[in-house]
Amino acid sequence: MDSIQSQEFKHTLLWHGIFICLLGFVAGLFLPLYANPRTGLATHLLGITQGIFLAVIGLSYPQLKLPLWVARANVWMLLVSAYVGLIAEFLAAVFGLSRMFLITAMGLPEGIPWLETSTEIAIKGISSFILLSCLIVLFGLRKTQSSSTSLEES
Repeated sequence: MDSIQSQEFKHTLLWHGIFICLLGFVAGLFLPLYANPRTGLATHLLGITQGIFLAVIGLSYPQLKLPLWVARANVWMLLVSAYVGLIAEFLAAVFGLSRMFLITAMGLPEGIPWLETSTEIAIKGISSFILLSCLIVLFGLRKTQSSSTSLEES
């Protein structure tokens, strides 16, 4: 991955990070209207934290030493997981879903079965994406022989 591509990935992740933060703030405006306001609050906080997470990963992209296809796949995994996670959490708040939201939906009956199942699949899937993405970023931030040598020379 060259510097121009890493700058493009950085810009993409920063833009989407700020946009997801915006969505999180907007979600917080409607807390009293949700079928489950506690999950609505979780949606609000998830949007903000995922947006910040994307922005921080975006800022680190010029430092990563990754092949282009891995860097591109990682950006897509991050974006898909952020948006799908926010949508799943939002649906849980709006429809009062409870199967995957044991703490925030305590005492609520289960929601629409197909929506509960699809939300559960989405959340479990994106959890894998986020974990894999973090491992890729950590791998990309590793010290290589050339970076160690350049530090010793200066």
